Amino acid sequence: MLWRLCPMHKFYILFFILLNCLVSQQISLLPTPFDMSIDQFRGDKMKTEVVVNLMIPKKLFQWVDDGNEYKFEGLVDVRVFINGETAAQDAFRILETSVDRPGLNERTVNMVQQSRFLLSRSNVVITTTITDLSSKQVYVSTKNIIIRKIDDSFLTTSDLILCTFLKRENEFDDGSINRNGFTLAPNPSGVFGLGRPMLYTYGELYGFNDDGTYTINYKIYDQQGKEMIQRGPFVKDKPGESSVETFGMNIMGLLAGRYRLRLAIQDNQIETNTFIDREFFVVKEQPADFKSNFTIILDAMENDELDDFIDIVGYFMTESELQTLIKSNRAEKIVQITNFFEERDLDSEIYQNEFYNRLNKYLAIADQQFSTRSFLGRSTTRGRVLILYGRPDDIESYSANEERLSYEIWQYEDSDKGFIFIFINKEDGTGMFEQIHSTHPNEFRNYRWKDIIIRGTTNLIDF
Repeated sequence: MLWRLCPMHKFYILFFILLNCLVSQQISLLPTPFDMSIDQFRGDKMKTEVVVNLMIPKKLFQWVDDGNEYKFEGLVDVRVFINGETAAQDAFRILETSVDRPGLNERTVNMVQQSRFLLSRSNVVITTTITDLSSKQVYVSTKNIIIRKIDDSFLTTSDLILCTFLKRENEFDDGSINRNGFTLAPNPSGVFGLGRPMLYTYGELYGFNDDGTYTINYKIYDQQGKEMIQRGPFVKDKPGESSVETFGMNIMGLLAGRYRLRLAIQDNQIETNTFIDREFFVVKEQPADFKSNFTIILDAMENDELDDFIDIVGYFMTESELQTLIKSNRAEKIVQITNFFEERDLDSEIYQNEFYNRLNKYLAIADQQFSTRSFLGRSTTRGRVLILYGRPDDIESYSANEERLSYEIWQYEDSDKGFIFIFINKEDGTGMFEQIHSTHPNEFRNYRWKDIIIRGTTNLIDF
């Protein structure tokens, strides 16, 4: 029998009626410096248990020497949004200390964290925001999820959690992730290789209504759908109306690539069948360069996610480059995007790609400052300018009054003459600011912009 809910750490769930500006219903998923996976399990009769697994690299945080020890501190904020409003939240701090100065190996270790929520069937947006409290750097990952109702009146399964470690335990360490007598080390990235040679899965089966037996099979398929490995069939006695299923194997016998693991179940008394799939990746060596890592990230995206990423990368492209990219097939798109990032790397001698890091930095800032109920900040005009040109040296904000609309003037001084951007709040109910003028040579100009801010003026933008 399964325990209904076994939380990893104490968390609180808050219900808000206020709007939050960090997410919207129109989500574009972009590569982030940390990994997040979302799995669903049976909760109570009305709700589903939603498990959010995070793999957070310590290198995201800045170690500080306070004279006695080295330490970093971060804030992790996991939120569930329904119709643009915060429905549930799990926020907690990460604190780590070291007497000695942390070496490279310690800085590159990943931390695994988990949050759990009980949610009703619906479409939700789950966003995780990680803030380094020292550097104030912010990282964001967002996913659109359909919460399914797990009906245990018939044979069904939970999702499969991919793990790098799984063991049945009688006692559990503080801070470990545990579920129904097992200690887990989830792998939200789904990437396995020399550094992670063992692939484990954890899943739950529901809806065994009679005594007797059931049969399970594990199969692994390659990207073309060819069966590569089979483990089973295994015939087991039903322990009750539900059971836990775990699986483990060394994946180093597989070639590098994208794979699909399938758990198939049959109730031998009523001959009912079901199955659950989970995708994972195999790399034959730990990627030692940005190109290898970035290719894996892009390949893991769904087609719509990749298109959303292309929309953002398109800010930096010429129209010809963007159209060539859009018209390419999926494999060509991944190659072109990777080459585009490598060509714009400011220092190819180091492992990190500075152009990629800069993009992620301003994506996070744009989402934090300019998101509305309907749009992420990165897809707004102010977000585009911030991502493309960086922070302005000065912002002049003018509030609305009876005669004019509110507007902002952004000033950049990183050239001989400098340049400005002017944005106006159209007051159309969206909270969006529209760009109406700029002196940058690559942007449109409208020297009649002062007329546009006057209330009652028709659209005088002259492209």
